[in-house]
Amino acid sequence: MIRIMTDTAADIEASVAKELDIEILPFMVHFSDKSICADINLDPDEFYKTIRESGEIPSTSQMSPADVEERYRRLGADGNQVIHVTMSANGSGIYNTSCLVAEQLNSEGYDITVIDSTMFAYLIGRPVVEAAKMARAGGTKEEIIEYLKECYHRDTAYFVVDDLTFLRKGGRIKATAMAISKVLDIKPILNINGGLVEAYKKVRGLKKAMNVLADYAAERMEEPEKNEVILLHSDAPDKVEILTQLVEEKVHPQKITVGKIGPIITSHAGTGLIGIYFKHKKPYDEYEKN
Repeated sequence: MIRIMTDTAADIEASVAKELDIEILPFMVHFSDKSICADINLDPDEFYKTIRESGEIPSTSQMSPADVEERYRRLGADGNQVIHVTMSANGSGIYNTSCLVAEQLNSEGYDITVIDSTMFAYLIGRPVVEAAKMARAGGTKEEIIEYLKECYHRDTAYFVVDDLTFLRKGGRIKATAMAISKVLDIKPILNINGGLVEAYKKVRGLKKAMNVLADYAAERMEEPEKNEVILLHSDAPDKVEILTQLVEEKVHPQKITVGKIGPIITSHAGTGLIGIYFKHKKPYDEYEKN
């Protein structure tokens, strides 16, 4: 049997993980007066509320090697093969930790494969869900690993950050850049490239930025009539409603799904984030930034 594992940064809903028997490794989120175990049952809306009420930018931490080992031993018992997909190694140490634990257990006869998704949030989770379906349908370990790596190489998401406060306080942008952005109403469009979040394009005004997101899908999406567009947000329902309308008008996909960005990414990027994710015609890094 093949067992699929990922971490809570993949933003997979609890009901889906339970149905497909996906093991979810939690992270910890730390505020000044408390720490929260960001497991699969932590409701994003409740976390958004905590962020608003605290006025803080929390920090996050991964689980210990012992926690990873316990799960590997349990999942890998009776000769099961384990595929563990982690969030980007450039955003967390969980990949390196997991590799060390897997190496030790594999020397004992376990069969554990650790994959660096190079992604964050539902960009990790969506392929993991499909991988779990493949495992249930009898797919081999090699087939599942090839599928996962192809997904993470081909597709990315594009995000608009309306409020740069979290990125500024987290040291990800300079104070001068934030000041200029406020004065000129500049909205950076971000994407994930090689495991790192990078500034992909800068536009003036939130409305223009959301139009750019929809245009990217219209230009770059593979067979929209047969595929799904996924819209992601952190406590921004009004914005995602506007983006939904734009995607309906410009892209005409088979389906639009709206998902909430979970506590791990929200802790670093803040609330008000909105993004779009879809299957690309070709690897995302082959497109020019325009």
